[in-house]
Amino acid sequence: MLRFRFMKAPLILLAVALYRSLLLVFVIAAAVIGVAKATSAANAPASHAGSVTGVIDGVTFEGDQYYVHGWACQEGNRGSISINIYANHAAGAKPPGTYVMADTANLDNEPAVDHECHDANGGKHRFKTALPNQLLRTFQGKKLWIHGIALAGNVENAAIAGSGKFSFPAPKWAADPPTPDLLEGPRAVAFDTAKESCEQIDIPDAAARAFRDYKGTVHLIASHYVTRAGLGPTLESAKHNCQVVYKSAHDGNIADFNDATWLNAFYNVDGKKVVALGHMEYHGWEHAGMCASKTDTANCWYNVDTYNLSEDGGYHFARPKPPGNFFLSLPYKYQVNEGPEGYSVDANIVRVGQWYYDEVSSWPWPPKCGGGKGQKPCLLPDGACAIRTANILDPASWRGWDGKDFTVEFVDPYRAAVANPQAHVCVPVPYLDYSTGINYHPASHLFVATLWNQGSASWGPRGLYFTTSPDFIHWSKPELAITENEMFRREPEGNWSYTYFSLIDPKSADSSYMTITDTPYLYYVRNDGDHPPYKRVLFRQRINLSWLTKGKLAERVGFEPTLEFPLNTLSKRAPSATRPSLRWEAMR
Repeated sequence: MLRFRFMKAPLILLAVALYRSLLLVFVIAAAVIGVAKATSAANAPASHAGSVTGVIDGVTFEGDQYYVHGWACQEGNRGSISINIYANHAAGAKPPGTYVMADTANLDNEPAVDHECHDANGGKHRFKTALPNQLLRTFQGKKLWIHGIALAGNVENAAIAGSGKFSFPAPKWAADPPTPDLLEGPRAVAFDTAKESCEQIDIPDAAARAFRDYKGTVHLIASHYVTRAGLGPTLESAKHNCQVVYKSAHDGNIADFNDATWLNAFYNVDGKKVVALGHMEYHGWEHAGMCASKTDTANCWYNVDTYNLSEDGGYHFARPKPPGNFFLSLPYKYQVNEGPEGYSVDANIVRVGQWYYDEVSSWPWPPKCGGGKGQKPCLLPDGACAIRTANILDPASWRGWDGKDFTVEFVDPYRAAVANPQAHVCVPVPYLDYSTGINYHPASHLFVATLWNQGSASWGPRGLYFTTSPDFIHWSKPELAITENEMFRREPEGNWSYTYFSLIDPKSADSSYMTITDTPYLYYVRNDGDHPPYKRVLFRQRINLSWLTKGKLAERVGFEPTLEFPLNTLSKRAPSATRPSLRWEAMR
């Protein structure tokens, strides 16, 4: 699901319709063959099937890492082609080279390259491919080969000029800024897909959450759109179980909000009733007539958040019949090829006093909106929306932050026309759009958000950060806990990346594991780039947060959550949620 400032990479199914005209059948079949041959998504019709050509210009160190750059194309084809990088030898040599990674030659190029590609001016055939240090640990000193992948026609893929001339350089790690002593002891495997998956798509594809049921059993869930849990008497002993907890319906009727759903946020009400907030992705490219392309995953991606409930302790979750499953969305309907669009619930539910808190993140929408010259204004800003309710069992009672208070009501655009859509859009709060987990630290009276900067945040290098808040609105500048490079250096050789960080504390006093002490577990997913996207490991690592919370006792005067909360009880309904929901009024 990867909203991480992490867009998900969902599975793509290629379907070919049966047309009446024999001519159209031939045209479509030819297109499918072209797509199958190419690994690039940026293909275009070819005037003729020419040879694959290109040049490796060199390997350079820029900023904090090495890059290999050059150009590659299929002569006479305007489309950008994929490139495959190998070590030691060419792919078809004896012995064959070792596959390293892939990229696409889709950067702007100069007229001379267009001439070599037999293309009109303005082509996109250049590449500048990062060579991560973790890969260089494995391949340093070995010869570098690049193969261009043909887009169309009965044309061989080919090694481009310069292959075998350059070598992979030795890794050159950037100096790490000062970081605290975060990690304590060795990490442990919580779920290894290579050993424990019940089917190919059984992978950790969301941040880990946990709760204890009425029998005392711990449920550890890192959801995919078919959800399973780890079960056991403790967090440490929870083992992955093949029983399906929730299965997405892949419903093509968008108004049902029931396509592919990730259960991302849980709250244990009484041991048997467990609320789950779901991140529902409508995949327009998988439904007839709902996308211009069968592979246009970003532009035909619509996000709605849904309400789900278990009444057997979390062993099965049911989705209420629409519109009862609606929890939160934009006040705008899906628009074909105008995505990504919507809100994504990415963090867990935290209860303090009478209030239940969470956040949803968003993409700027419509596409290419902004405040720059010539840009259309954004109807939805990029950022995170703080939300809360006093009735966890009423999905219509959640309210968003309007800049002064929690008054923004969320409406279902498919039930009735929305008279004033902008009245139902949140005002963002800082930093939380990078969060995949939120907890409450009772000793300091602070909310703690876990952030993963994968490179697009401006606060510092790639790595793990934390931010704190006394009121869920005013968040501190994120503090670096450990850099990505520090984590890489602890790994064996491989092509790794990290996603889905969250905190779960075995010493938590509540059955939803929303509170933490100074020594919680950090859960995160390590992805294997050599075997994507199904080879992943969910790790558990003890950490020390005393550096973050020391001396930060929040002033609670004037902050509403002044009452400590009993477990598994509901308080009165939020004042802002006492009036009937606009969603229900629209249905009358």
